[in-house]
Amino acid sequence: MTPDQINDFFSFLYEGRIGAIAFWLRFAAGIITSALVAAIFVIALKFRELMRGSAALAVKAVPAAVPDREIVAGPWEEVRRKIESPIQSDWNIAVIRADAILGAVLKDMGLAGETLGERLKQLDPAKLNSLNDVWEAHKIRNRIVHETDQILTHAEASRAVELFAKALRELQYLQE
Repeated sequence: MTPDQINDFFSFLYEGRIGAIAFWLRFAAGIITSALVAAIFVIALKFRELMRGSAALAVKAVPAAVPDREIVAGPWEEVRRKIESPIQSDWNIAVIRADAILGAVLKDMGLAGETLGERLKQLDPAKLNSLNDVWEAHKIRNRIVHETDQILTHAEASRAVELFAKALRELQYLQE
């Protein structure tokens, strides 16, 4: 093929009706190609985000190899003293403090969240058998904090503290 024949062939493609059809085909191909490149880019970003998130979740889901019992030891003694007190306000403080201790333990385990409730939502009963008990104790704590006109009995406060202690023992942050 000579250069003139090649030139004639391409001139034919750009003239008349065939030229218009070729233009619109190239235009459509360009749009489709751009859309596919953009889709690949978005999928790559989402995949990267997913991989980063699953790695973070794996780290959060695994409890600390050696629980830091110092987080619990001193503060838990205060909880015990308060719950044994004859003063009703001390019982409230004991429940609130026990809730805070469990929140610190879950944070130490790598669970994210600002509150104990947010951290508890990341757990399931398979990882913490006493999860429902902890929710019950946390609800008692919320009653103390949000319903100030409610009077907490010593039995309720003691039960809440014992439920928190049960979870802490299960997580191996509190010894029997």
